[in-house]
Amino acid sequence: MKQTDPTQYLKKVTPKPVRKAVRFCLTSASALKTLVTRTNKSRWKQVSQNPEPHWDWRNKVIAGLVPAGSSVLDVGCGPQTLRRHLDKSCKYQPCDVIKSTPDVIQCDFNAGEYPDPGVTYDVVICSGVIEYIRKPKEFLKRMPALGRMMILSYCPTREGQSRLDRLSVNWVNHYSRAEFDGLLTEMGLKWEAVHTSDEGETIYKIKGKAPRPR
Repeated sequence: MKQTDPTQYLKKVTPKPVRKAVRFCLTSASALKTLVTRTNKSRWKQVSQNPEPHWDWRNKVIAGLVPAGSSVLDVGCGPQTLRRHLDKSCKYQPCDVIKSTPDVIQCDFNAGEYPDPGVTYDVVICSGVIEYIRKPKEFLKRMPALGRMMILSYCPTREGQSRLDRLSVNWVNHYSRAEFDGLLTEMGLKWEAVHTSDEGETIYKIKGKAPRPR
């Protein structure tokens, strides 16, 4: 006898308006948690334990932009999958709100905690981070000073995407592509968009402010 998937069965027997109402309630609950929780550390702990995150394609693209032999600061490193995509000659330094390994520099950017400004790197990577930053201008002011180059990704608000949808996935700022490009320019950064996905997520190369090592 063929077994029925309970999830599919419930989907068939539950009226569409009810399913829509349930989705709205769940989305609203997630959005509310984002609004009242400065940094969702329980979420980031789970992320740090995921060896195959669905966004790892982005780290592969970013790794291809990093010159061999570079010292790399991986901001918001999560499970540190970027490490395996970099050239083996690179020196890798993870940084995150969760200290998943002993070498992680532990920082909570939403609490104003940043890496030591006296230590600089060839490349600072901010892959899938700034959407979760409550003060993006402060972040963009402080992070470029840590490296000679910064590589940054951002998912802008798409046409038809509501603020509620973004809050439900823990995103706390809501720039359009044009607004985010304008923000980079407003911050006095020299930037170049080098890759845009089909969903509009864009990867930028930004000239850092750290001096070249002698």
